[in-house]
Amino acid sequence: MTIGLAQSKDKQKIARLDTHISSLLLDECIRKGQIYVLKDDSIKNGGQNHRLRDPVVGVLRYSLFWQTIPFLDLLYIDEAYRSQGFGTQMMHEWETAMAACGYEYVMTSTQANEQAWRFYEKLGYCKVGSFFPPEQEAEEWMYLKRLRSRIEKSDNKILRRKCYA
Repeated sequence: MTIGLAQSKDKQKIARLDTHISSLLLDECIRKGQIYVLKDDSIKNGGQNHRLRDPVVGVLRYSLFWQTIPFLDLLYIDEAYRSQGFGTQMMHEWETAMAACGYEYVMTSTQANEQAWRFYEKLGYCKVGSFFPPEQEAEEWMYLKRLRSRIEKSDNKILRRKCYA
């Protein structure tokens, strides 16, 4: 199992797992380095082990809230790979990368009627608010996590330039 930034060759598999954005936006997210993928090169099919070339079995996609705070838009792990710690590993990989880019906080959200809030709270995320999005029956809970202490602004600008095109 490997976790890394998505590449254009991963797009078709990512699109099957992440049905929430258009093909054009998916291309842009891949180009900007805003998608991480979990890959497994050995998959069991029909009782036989078949080596496949880095199939994508998990997706983590983020954007920037207010253009300043990394916001986790999606974490999806294929059912066969759930409850094995891969979601936690993907989150740690992403949080580490965001800290290395100079970000002090990360955010995410989940619907109140979903179980994901337990996962995020277990990882140290704190509920900081909620709202009712249009055409959504459940309340959306917003979460925030502090990654590390504030660094000097000048250093932060330099790190961001290195991390984002």
